[in-house]
Amino acid sequence: MTREEQRKYKEMTRYLAEKAKEEAKKYHLKKKDYMFYLPKGDMFYSTMLDLRQKKLTAYFYAKPLWLDDILWDILDMSSNKEEPISLRSVGAFTIHSMIREKEFTAESTEEIDKAVGETFEELTALADSYGEEDFLAECHSLVYQQEVIEVIVLLHQGKYEKALALCQEKEIGYFGVGNKDFSQLAASYIKRIKRSQGSILRRKMREGKYGH
Repeated sequence: MTREEQRKYKEMTRYLAEKAKEEAKKYHLKKKDYMFYLPKGDMFYSTMLDLRQKKLTAYFYAKPLWLDDILWDILDMSSNKEEPISLRSVGAFTIHSMIREKEFTAESTEEIDKAVGETFEELTALADSYGEEDFLAECHSLVYQQEVIEVIVLLHQGKYEKALALCQEKEIGYFGVGNKDFSQLAASYIKRIKRSQGSILRRKMREGKYGH
């Protein structure tokens, strides 16, 4: 890249940041660092605009709120549920479930204007049309953090044995805490749930709530 091209790229990057921040207000989107997000009901939607020379890529994310909630329970970070909701867009220990992306040419400010407008329109439309059932229908085909998401979905559905088997079969290296990776942390979490369920069942049986 020549010096002139570098100068123009910096100008366009600065223009994109200012334009996106301005346009986000019109669509009632909130911003945290490089992410624009929109919580709606029990879902969380967000987008990121990435300018690389003359190409602008919009990445779209959507997820049920319970996806992060269960992750934080597994990682012993349940207090994150009380943090500002923006944490779900940029936090290091959050699920980044990208469901689609869209590319634009960005050789002029007019093209950036068009790309930003179309991106924010698509994000708001996504929030109106894409729900938990849609996420569950395609979560197995997501590329990034797919195995983590699969384990959490199984836990949400109460399929603890399947989730445990998956953790024991594979080394899922995301979200390491201390000297343990996600597989180990999730397996420990599942075993705690099963022990807790067993204790509750035994107590109810002693109280005569499950027959004789």
